[in-house]
Amino acid sequence: MADQGRWKPAPRAQELLGLGPLEAAVMRIVWDRRRVTVREVYEELRRRRRTAYTTVMTTLTNLTRKGLVTRDESAVAYTYAPAVADVDVARAMLDVVIEAVMGGRVGPLAEYLRAKECTDR
Repeated sequence: MADQGRWKPAPRAQELLGLGPLEAAVMRIVWDRRRVTVREVYEELRRRRRTAYTTVMTTLTNLTRKGLVTRDESAVAYTYAPAVADVDVARAMLDVVIEAVMGGRVGPLAEYLRAKECTDR
């Protein structure tokens, strides 16, 4: 096998884990801020990438539909809050990877995470 360890998922590959790159970026903002409006997420995202306001609005609607955020419609500007913790989403994604990609084998993934933790310090 050539270039072992160098494979990267396609930017739009979300079927396996259920979240696309934009959804993950929006969720990170929601998790960090705890309660946000579409405008706040849009302003934060546009510092890093070109994204239309309506795209952010649609993304938050989709995340609401997926059960990842809750929407409070009591004010003029709807607010969004996390419905699940980031660690719970990460665990669910890892469960999918362990079963679908690793065939239920946890060892290689655990070794990778231990090594990554050591290099990230």
